[in-house]
Amino acid sequence: MNSLSRTVLAAVALASLVVGGARPLAAQTLVAQNQRLVARADTLLIAGRIFEAESLYYIAVRRWPRDPVARLALGRYLAQRGALKVGAVLMEEARYFGGDAARIAVELAPVYERLGEYNHLAALPASAVPYGERMRAEYLRDNRPAIAGPDSATVDYVVNDSQLLGRVRLLMGADTVTATIDARTEGLVLDTVWARRKELHRFGARALAASAVDAVTPTVALGPYTFSNVPTRFAVLHGAAKATIGLDLIGQLAPSFDPRGGKIVLRAGGRLPSTFPGLRIATLTNDRGVYVVKGETIFPLGHPDVQRYFRNSRWTLNPKRGEVVVDSVGAPKSL
Repeated sequence: MNSLSRTVLAAVALASLVVGGARPLAAQTLVAQNQRLVARADTLLIAGRIFEAESLYYIAVRRWPRDPVARLALGRYLAQRGALKVGAVLMEEARYFGGDAARIAVELAPVYERLGEYNHLAALPASAVPYGERMRAEYLRDNRPAIAGPDSATVDYVVNDSQLLGRVRLLMGADTVTATIDARTEGLVLDTVWARRKELHRFGARALAASAVDAVTPTVALGPYTFSNVPTRFAVLHGAAKATIGLDLIGQLAPSFDPRGGKIVLRAGGRLPSTFPGLRIATLTNDRGVYVVKGETIFPLGHPDVQRYFRNSRWTLNPKRGEVVVDSVGAPKSL
């Protein structure tokens, strides 16, 4: 049983004691208490005390199951920890229980995208999904992204001070692109010169600047793996041979990074066995990127201090469990 599961069970047990031992409260009083509980959990989460925050989110939902604020907060938290499907269901229930539909739709949009539920993404209101993103979602609904390749394989990557997470080579048709891995990026980012390439599918008004256009790249090869229908956007990268790739994309293959050897092990299906060895460090993923818990705060995965730690040993991204697993052999004792 991992730390997340143990915390969930403890939270449910504590919630039962709270509910069972409390006197009946007026509904308005209980909702007000719940809102204060959620606000306290939000503060703890920002401070990096994520398991304390998690306990409070669960208690709030257990005390008043139909409180949309508590249900939305727990759903958002679980999605950030990698439990995307459970998080989406809780947020959908918050909407059914009378929560702010517009706010919930904004929270649901990135979760649906990470889940690949483009039919649900396309159905959200325009306030949550702009026109270009909606058109792309409708296209991906009918042309689903996929990854083809062996059960596992090793590819080369290069780490230096300016690209802390490293760079990999991608093959796009006849073109080779050097892509910087970035924990703050989602999908694939290509230089704006690619916006004129006919093989890419563009979505949005022609008058828009390339950086405001949503796109899909038909095929992208990383070693022996071929990504099909990759969500893409454009930015000024000063050359068609440069790109950026998000951890959400490469994370689908549960990558193990060996910075000393310059190798990445990739796994089809993106799952690690529960017995996979190493030191587990909790992660949070939000609209600003992937963060790791360090002491009583959270730091971006690409932060120099974090990367100095990871550079000393092999480390594995396990997004479905909301964690980074660091090889215990030769790793520093603490982050």
